[in-house]
Amino acid sequence: MLQLRAKHVLPLMVLAVSVGVSAERRVFRGALFSRGAAPVRLGRAVPGVASHAASACASCHAEIADEWRASQHRGAWHDRVFQAAYQREPMAFCRHCHAPLAEGPAPSREEADEGVSCAVCHVRSGAVLGARARADTPHPVLAAGLGASTYCAGCHQFNFPGDTGGAEAPYATDEPMQDTFAEWQMSASGQRGESCQSCHMPWVEGPNGRRHRSHRFVGGADPALVRQAVSVRLVPGRTADAVEAAVSLVPGRLGHAFPTGDLFRRVELRVWADDDEAHAQTVVYARAFAPVLERSPRGAMLFVRRQSRDTRVMPPGLGAPEVETLRFGRDTRTLNFRLQYLLMPTPMAASHGIGTPENQLTVEEGRVALEGAR
Repeated sequence: MLQLRAKHVLPLMVLAVSVGVSAERRVFRGALFSRGAAPVRLGRAVPGVASHAASACASCHAEIADEWRASQHRGAWHDRVFQAAYQREPMAFCRHCHAPLAEGPAPSREEADEGVSCAVCHVRSGAVLGARARADTPHPVLAAGLGASTYCAGCHQFNFPGDTGGAEAPYATDEPMQDTFAEWQMSASGQRGESCQSCHMPWVEGPNGRRHRSHRFVGGADPALVRQAVSVRLVPGRTADAVEAAVSLVPGRLGHAFPTGDLFRRVELRVWADDDEAHAQTVVYARAFAPVLERSPRGAMLFVRRQSRDTRVMPPGLGAPEVETLRFGRDTRTLNFRLQYLLMPTPMAASHGIGTPENQLTVEEGRVALEGAR
């Protein structure tokens, strides 16, 4: 499977565009995100807005605030899968993304409860940031490219921080930990200019008839979106002594690798003969890492963890799906399959007290009858 690499190293998310003479053309200038290197620092409050809390935004933007409250952005800190990993490796690097306003070693109650809040994306240095500049609002809005995929890259494209403090070899710091933006760049969606927002922030119409981008930030926790990503192709055949099944996952509405994001995520396709699910064969679609002996910049030899395998489903535009051939007994009459999306491997989830319903989503399941079955 193709191993993706970013076309270029993205700098800190910085917008530096000339400020126009009219209010309609004003553009924010400054750093927005540090890719986990530091907390997000908002600066002074927006004039006329009581605080940086989401409740202050909700007084005027109630519908959008309601969407955000149900989103993974809002639950970024309290997410149980994240907390399971964070308790194992409590790095500031992780905290700066999942509670980006927390300055200390632990977020305050409000910082934890708000996760990636309205202000994290929309407020800097007393200014409100938007997709385009506006002067016809209670607070002027400066253009900051929020409608472009590059804005998402500020949090969804970054390399490993290196040593996690664990007993294992550190990850290489030039190895992508999350490669979602680079995956999108190389996909057919990226080549067409179809943005992240088109799938993850679709246009919706409010009660007043005005359209806005949904702030539910649909993603891996949304069953409908996940089920649009891939479909199972199973082609059975008989040989003299066995039944064979050529299986693959065909990308659907997909603008990046599937699964993407957190390195623990995986997809498992289980296939079994007749009613013998206990002996199902499993094809895993995930990233794998292994220690590699390398020379450090100071000349010493040391082990670092590098990606050794990437069997995930690539988006349209990056080649044909990989095909696996599975073999079953010659008397097999039907082949059954179940495709499951997992937030982390089942043994890891169990060790952290995360149950199957919380960790797994069934994407597709079915049964194929074989021709000539006795």
